[in-house]
Amino acid sequence: MSRPAWLEAIRRFFQDLQVINRDKATEMLEFEVLELRNIFALLLFGSFVGMPAPPVHITLQLLPLMEAEVRLMLRRINVAHDALAEVVSTLGEP
Repeated sequence: MSRPAWLEAIRRFFQDLQVINRDKATEMLEFEVLELRNIFALLLFGSFVGMPAPPVHITLQLLPLMEAEVRLMLRRINVAHDALAEVVSTLGEP
């Protein structure tokens, strides 16, 4: 006994909706991870922007492990971004 066509269409609609929501959730998580890495780099190297920094020996020990974060931070310094525009762009178009 097969399902009616309208029931199958509703099932496919909700499956597609689930895939779209998963994709959006992944994009938001990637954006949040990027921002958390930026915050961590600022916490370690806050002296560049006038914030209190951790002791120098801790910063120097973590410096080799944070090459990607330092490069990212320098890239962000070179090109000013509007944080609100980045958040809105991850939410997608209306």
